[in-house]
Amino acid sequence: MTIEEIKAKLKRYRFIAGEISDLLDERERLRSLAEKIIPSLSFAPVHGANTDKMAPVIANLIEVERYIEKRSKELLRARVEAEQLIDRLSDERHRAVLKSYYFSRRNWQDVADALHYDKRSVLRFHGWALLEMVKMS
Repeated sequence: MTIEEIKAKLKRYRFIAGEISDLLDERERLRSLAEKIIPSLSFAPVHGANTDKMAPVIANLIEVERYIEKRSKELLRARVEAEQLIDRLSDERHRAVLKSYYFSRRNWQDVADALHYDKRSVLRFHGWALLEMVKMS
């Protein structure tokens, strides 16, 4: 396996996690929209105008929910695959850097701060980890 192939496997988790985060935001937007459409309870006769507006919103909400479920399953598979690669590394620092970056969706500076290293060291550990993974494959 090449470095690019390894990085693609590791980045897959970050990508799906970001996509799910966006989908969760979309779900909340649709729920908010649905709540605005729901008529307030009153004794006045209702003629169905709001139900016409609500049906497409509810359909979209259900579709987003299903897609979130599908992508969540893919996220779990991507995490297991990435963890299997990372857990084979011999250096604990390398494993910590990769997990912090790929699973927490932090940027490199945040990884460095969280692990109490400077950014250059974190990037160096990342590069060494990738080289070790290439040798193992």
